[in-house]
Amino acid sequence: MKRNLIPPFIMLLAGLLSSLIMFFMKYSTKDMLIILLGVLLVFYMIGLLIKFMMDSFEKRNEQMHSKEGEVIEKELKEEETTVEE
Repeated sequence: MKRNLIPPFIMLLAGLLSSLIMFFMKYSTKDMLIILLGVLLVFYMIGLLIKFMMDSFEKRNEQMHSKEGEVIEKELKEEETTVEE
């Protein structure tokens, strides 16, 4: 799964945007680094949350598909036994 790249991508994109904004607004280097660290941490956590949600949705879909497959197989077996009798 390529979902492992979601958190770093979101983090780096947010870091790039915030760095550019702070550069053009002429923040001091010390303030810029502190804010950038905070932005990177927050958006990495957001990326992890998005990845977790996508993984949980996929697991739920797989469980539903496997349950549907089991029901179909059971119905087919029951129909075969009634036809043979």
